[in-house]
Amino acid sequence: MLGSPLHEQHILRYQVEILDQPMQKSLQTAVLSFFDENNKKVVTHKFAVISKEDIYNWIDNGEPINISGAYVKDFSLIEYRTNKGYDDHKEIQLHEFRARKTFFDCELSTDFSEAEFVGDKVTFEGCIFGNGFVNFLNAKFGTGDVSFKKSKFGSGITSFRSAKFGEGLISFNNTSFGRGDLNFVDSDFGKGDVDFKNTYFGDGNIDFKFSKFLNGDISFEKALFGKGKKDFKNVEFGGGKVDFRRIEFNDGDVSFEGVEFGEGKVSFRSSIFGHGHKTFDQADFGHGEVQFDKVEFGSGTVSFNQASAMKISFLECHLNCYIDLRFGSCELLDLKNTIVRDILDVKPDRSSVTMKEMNLANMRILGRMFINWRENNVHDLIYSQRDTDYYQKAEQFRILKENFRNNGQYEDEDAAYLEFRRCESKAILVESLAKDKKNAIWAYPTFYFQKYVFDYVGRYATAPTRVLINMLLTFFVFAIVYALFSMTPALYGFGHVVAGGAETAAFNSPGETLFHALGNCLYYSGITFFTIGYGDYFAHGLLKPVAVFEGFSGVFLMSYFTVAFVRKILR
Repeated sequence: MLGSPLHEQHILRYQVEILDQPMQKSLQTAVLSFFDENNKKVVTHKFAVISKEDIYNWIDNGEPINISGAYVKDFSLIEYRTNKGYDDHKEIQLHEFRARKTFFDCELSTDFSEAEFVGDKVTFEGCIFGNGFVNFLNAKFGTGDVSFKKSKFGSGITSFRSAKFGEGLISFNNTSFGRGDLNFVDSDFGKGDVDFKNTYFGDGNIDFKFSKFLNGDISFEKALFGKGKKDFKNVEFGGGKVDFRRIEFNDGDVSFEGVEFGEGKVSFRSSIFGHGHKTFDQADFGHGEVQFDKVEFGSGTVSFNQASAMKISFLECHLNCYIDLRFGSCELLDLKNTIVRDILDVKPDRSSVTMKEMNLANMRILGRMFINWRENNVHDLIYSQRDTDYYQKAEQFRILKENFRNNGQYEDEDAAYLEFRRCESKAILVESLAKDKKNAIWAYPTFYFQKYVFDYVGRYATAPTRVLINMLLTFFVFAIVYALFSMTPALYGFGHVVAGGAETAAFNSPGETLFHALGNCLYYSGITFFTIGYGDYFAHGLLKPVAVFEGFSGVFLMSYFTVAFVRKILR
């Protein structure tokens, strides 16, 4: 009976005993005992012992290799090439390879580098790879299905660098990759579906840089990552759906920089990130819908700088860290029901942001949102929304107004407040007409009256210069009215304006020049507009209500100007 010391495994510890007892076609049996963290035995399994030399002989003869249920120690294609005197990079063909529930044990490494699997299917389903380096460098898995489903890897490094898969289903479903680093750099996953559902990636660094996924669907749903770096930089995801839903990324940096997501839907819905930097810079999300709904981004930073997307949503996210959403291009950015507790940055740095629509309905900004009214073209971002009514648009402008005030962006605050009031007014009109079309009798006059008085005249007290211009315009218009009426008293049948109680015509006395008459009209309009009322001139007949209306207009516009002017100065 041969024994081995305890080996640390990523979940269990195990011990191997080789017994001289036949099992299946083997003369020896391997008994593997697994222990918990307290070294208490929890389960025992038996495997038929197959030597690596037997497998080497099958390779030489081109025979099918079926080592399911076997215990294999120190298998190495590097050793095989050395023994045969082959070049280090010579591809070794493995025909009809089956290794279901096989235990690959080693002192240093288990090596399948440069392997060429021949057949319609390759299976490592349910395998256990003991501690040590597991190497599939440059392996070619043929054109059929490849399964590592429910396999377990130990604490060493696992490498599928530059591996090439075929057109069938690639499954790592429920696989555990242990505590070591995992390398899929420059791997080609072919045209089939790729399944990493419920996979445990361990605490090592996970590296998928420059990997390629073609037309199939890719799923990492409910995968669990450890605290190492997760690197998907410059991965090409092809045309299928990409599913990163309900993943726990744990602590450690996560990089999707420069990733190309193709044409399929991309979903990170309900995933959880930990502490560390999350980078999606320059990622191309293609033409499919992108969902980050209900994602917890943890602490650290999140950056989508210069990324491109058609429609990307962050519905109901709690943004507790710095979020950079300065997209290079984006058709629709959906931030409905999000809560911003730190900084949300959408303000362009050097180049303008190409974004057509942004939805902030029911957003809560408890931190700061960096956005610029002009550079971000906020007006069009809100008004271009097709799925929101005027009340919802008004609410979004109100949210931005409060944010601009907190940021000290007072000009932007005024612009947002103006659009808030406009949308609110339109919403009231639409709601009234929807209840009863007869409401149009009063709804339209009310709407257009408010539009002129509050909006056109002074932009809801945000434009004192505009109020001042309207004051001057009103002053001159009434002066012209007085001049026209005073020049044709008989035609209109109203009394003359008189001076000092004497019955003389004020504006059209015989011998007066036109310039002098106009001057009198301007003077009378001025003292009436400013409600001075010296008494040297007063209205008769139909000019009385005109003068009263000008006096009211003057009081109103002066008050309006005072409010708008003081509002500007105090800020």
